[in-house]
Amino acid sequence: MFRRILALAMVVIFGISLAGCQTESGYYSPGESAGAGALGGAVTGAALGAIIGAATGSPATGAWIGAASGALVGGVGGYLYAQHRNSEIASQEAAASSYNYQPSQGNVVNIDQVFASPSVVGRGQQVNLGMQYTFLTDSGGPMSVTLVREVYFHGQMVGQPYQTTVSNPNGTFSDTVAYSIPSNASPGNYTVISRVVSSYGSPQREAYFTVQ
Repeated sequence: MFRRILALAMVVIFGISLAGCQTESGYYSPGESAGAGALGGAVTGAALGAIIGAATGSPATGAWIGAASGALVGGVGGYLYAQHRNSEIASQEAAASSYNYQPSQGNVVNIDQVFASPSVVGRGQQVNLGMQYTFLTDSGGPMSVTLVREVYFHGQMVGQPYQTTVSNPNGTFSDTVAYSIPSNASPGNYTVISRVVSSYGSPQREAYFTVQ
């Protein structure tokens, strides 16, 4: 009986924690997710503690498990990405000149370069995940694109992917987001996959950093 109640409670918890990480637009928001992670962890942990305490007849046991699960959900759900910046570094004319672009070529979406800085970082510190991207359209009009970062360790994604949607005129842009290294992160080499998702293509490139 206890196991059935625990399984049900965990389903509820993970459903709430995932819902807390999504915005109305459907994309991950670092600020909102941080708040949702912390709040969701506390609320769902308390709920689980109450359920288990009632099921076992031991409020103390319920409180202990609830606190632990709340910390887990809150830790996974928030405080990984912050300080997002997106800025133009080349106008449409300058970008077109750099690419020798002609409207007859159609639409161009490209990631010019990516970086992770610093390349060596300690636990509890931040690494800036940056990319420079260009898009040029035959119409010359603005384009809405989704910028994605995914962090991998030994082929497994770490935490949640970062996604944000921006609408910019034609040109070249710099985009940077800070990634906080958890205090319990495993040392070793990490891979960052940066992607620009658009209706005209979704190029991606890789960068790397090392956690000491």
